[in-house]
Amino acid sequence: MTFLPRVGRQIAPFLALASLSAPLAAQNRPAAAKSVPSRTAQRPVWSDEGPLKWAPRPTEGAITANDLRTRLYGFADDSMLGRRIGEPGNYKGTSYIASEFKRLGLKPAGDSGTFYQVLPFGPIGFDSSSATLSVGGRALARQRDWIPTTPTLANGFGGAASLNGVPAVYAGVWGDSTVMLDAAAYRGKVLVFSAAPSTGRVAASSGAPASFVSCADVPDKFGANASIAEEARQRANPSAPAARRAVPTGVRDPRAAAAGAAAVLVIGLDDMSAQQVTAAFAQPMGMRPTQPLNANAPAAATISRAAAEQIFGKSATALRVGDTGAPVTADFRHQWRMSATPARNVIAVLPGSDAKLATEYVLVGAHNDHVGVNTVVVDHDSVRAYNTVVRRQGSNDPVCTPTAEQQRKIDSLIKVARAVRAPRRDSIMNGADDDGSGTVVMLEIAEKFAKEKPARSIVFISHQGEEGGLLGSRWFTDNPTIPLTQIVAAHNMDMVGKGRDWQVKYGGPNSVQMLGARRLSREFGDIIDSVNANIAEPMAIDKSWDVPANPLNRFCRSDQVNYVRKDIPVVYMSLGYAIDYHQQTDEPQYIDYDHSARLGRFVHQVMTAVANRPDKPAIAGPDPTMPTCNR
Repeated sequence: MTFLPRVGRQIAPFLALASLSAPLAAQNRPAAAKSVPSRTAQRPVWSDEGPLKWAPRPTEGAITANDLRTRLYGFADDSMLGRRIGEPGNYKGTSYIASEFKRLGLKPAGDSGTFYQVLPFGPIGFDSSSATLSVGGRALARQRDWIPTTPTLANGFGGAASLNGVPAVYAGVWGDSTVMLDAAAYRGKVLVFSAAPSTGRVAASSGAPASFVSCADVPDKFGANASIAEEARQRANPSAPAARRAVPTGVRDPRAAAAGAAAVLVIGLDDMSAQQVTAAFAQPMGMRPTQPLNANAPAAATISRAAAEQIFGKSATALRVGDTGAPVTADFRHQWRMSATPARNVIAVLPGSDAKLATEYVLVGAHNDHVGVNTVVVDHDSVRAYNTVVRRQGSNDPVCTPTAEQQRKIDSLIKVARAVRAPRRDSIMNGADDDGSGTVVMLEIAEKFAKEKPARSIVFISHQGEEGGLLGSRWFTDNPTIPLTQIVAAHNMDMVGKGRDWQVKYGGPNSVQMLGARRLSREFGDIIDSVNANIAEPMAIDKSWDVPANPLNRFCRSDQVNYVRKDIPVVYMSLGYAIDYHQQTDEPQYIDYDHSARLGRFVHQVMTAVANRPDKPAIAGPDPTMPTCNR
């Protein structure tokens, strides 16, 4: 799931057991393996803390807490390195999901008869090993003498340079529109500019950075109603203090392209930070561009003053417009390539048993990715102590400076932890709740259905890249492997591992937050309520988040959005945000497995009711009062 509240009451120190998890390969080891806590289990620190290790056992047909433990302790293990999209840990996770679909006898529904639907996702940027720039036959050193410039809409530069002995000419200061560049003199040449005087500055202060804000001044947004009230207050006071942000420094200068420049060099490397220089060869992951950005524009690089002197034979400060220099040879290109460990949706189908209804589908999904390894290393128990007191919804809440009383509470919690165990430094974002919990519940639902014969077909989809911007669900709904018009209802589960009464507003052992069921089909919502009224384990459905106000932008932050976009009735189920949301502490030992199993049984019963009804839920059309999420 792709962040605030002051503590309204003191939360007593939480206590329980601790540990790491078993590899996925052991998930179905022989029945002799016992699901018991580790013999080395130590005293617990937190009240919601289960064993740090879990010995796996074969799963069964029923949806059970121990099955979920067996699955999640492997899926959210440290060895998975946070399952970031396109990275080896995520690839390993999707392999596990596909192997489970295969073991259960489900039918592949991905690309070319496989369980996988591969996304065109991978690194994009400059290859530091092959990028070259030389002057007069002498190579310039990457990062010391020059770096390529990443093309953006703001700067207007192209991303590919292929030059062989092209003359260089000085063209003045970048962005100085008072100097006209005669195309006859500059066409086909490498134009060298001096960087404009820095405009990078901090805007006039309009409030201290978030890290210096007292937690006493952070508004309470714990629960939908509190969030709605605070967001309404902010709308009514648009001039309320905002965080400081830097004034943009990028300036587009159309003169080079208009003059027909072969490439642009800007003298400014010496004034850049080490981080900026290093970032020039970073290759962030992303979806394949539909076409190269600024494809017909000249590429650019930033060079040092020493490199400029090598080109022109004199100091950069002595250059005058029109000065000619040594020929430039260059070869570098900003390009995308597929990840070595491809990003994949994992899709399976259980064919329906009714000859007529089997061509229609009931879908259930959850996302398999999380956010990888954090660059910040923290102490596990200190983070939990801090969040328990001042960040009850994890990253939904800002970092702030505790009051003296809050700090005393935090210190007392850390003291309890230190009496039990030494500090544990951690940087892996395991994503046990977000959305390992939804993933393993989906697998349990699949194992339950695999032994049944619903009338309609059932689609199980593990969405890729939700954390990257709902990428996998967008790719599936834009490139469906089954007819979208035949999906009668969809169920999305995200963060279904924590819903205790002290963790979320209106929480409890049978709570569930539900959004979206009636946005397109009032009847779909009625079916869910009817099922809930007639089962042995009814859920306490919290609909306070499912309102036009869309508190915390809640409905727009998970994969259900892309099904609504295609007019497919969809419900979003969650147990809510808790203290470990997008934190290094989101680990398997803190999941409420009994609660998750109960929710899984409920989702299975709702899906069964939809799958076996003679008629599919009628679509009434979009509810104009509800958020559209700009999609």
